[in-house]
Amino acid sequence: MEEPKTYLKRMAEQLEQLDAKIGELKAKALKAGKEAAAEIDQKVAELTAKQQEARQKLQELKEAGAEKWESLKAKAEKARSDAEEALGKFIAKFKK
Repeated sequence: MEEPKTYLKRMAEQLEQLDAKIGELKAKALKAGKEAAAEIDQKVAELTAKQQEARQKLQELKEAGAEKWESLKAKAEKARSDAEEALGKFIAKFKK
């Protein structure tokens, strides 16, 4: 079982990577045509909301006591996973 401190650090690093990928999408939106830029901007807003949810869950996890750790860990992991999955789907669509 992963130690809470190690897990929190890994989760924070994964969210930072997600930040970087969202930043790349924002840069592409600036270079894209008007229609593509609008779609990218919309998706970036959605991804940012998912990422913020994951960050909130991570914060709740940091503040949680041992009795709530596993429950909140699962919720934080799902929020991060949902954000990464949405990003992956959009990147795959954008590359087509």
